[in-house]
Amino acid sequence: MTVILFIAASLDGYIAGPDDDLSWMFTDADYGFSSFFADVETLIMGRGTYEVIRTFGDWPYSEKRTIVVSRSSSLELDTPQTELYSADLPSLVARLDAEGCDRVWLVGGGELVRSFLEQGLLDEITVSMHPILLGTGVPLFPGGFHRTMLLLKDTTVFEGGLVQLNYHVMPDDEEF
Repeated sequence: MTVILFIAASLDGYIAGPDDDLSWMFTDADYGFSSFFADVETLIMGRGTYEVIRTFGDWPYSEKRTIVVSRSSSLELDTPQTELYSADLPSLVARLDAEGCDRVWLVGGGELVRSFLEQGLLDEITVSMHPILLGTGVPLFPGGFHRTMLLLKDTTVFEGGLVQLNYHVMPDDEEF
């Protein structure tokens, strides 16, 4: 099973501006999202990300299983194929692997990404770097995890300046 972080960020490393503002993201092209989304079976996201996406209107992931990770087991979920998960992350990954999941999208947010990194549960990272500096907001990688080596798989440059970086997350015992 492969757990993939596919996420957009500003050049200065923010995944959202103040008050979860996402208006700065390019929406003029697909940037490989449709192909990526077609290949994942399950989404994992944090409670905060779930709540932000719910404010956008219709649930965009109705055809995919979505697992919302929250410390609270009382979160109300009102979206199709969505379940709440409040236990430890290695158990979740093991369960999905045992169920035969092949590709899992770690949607975000930053705190959940940090937890996956510090527990060695993230396999790939695709970051779409938008050519904008936000100055403040929600960081892509909040501190608190150990040093993690990444191996660049490929880079795609899109018209308009967006650059997509695809990395393999190197396990601690793996060498380049």
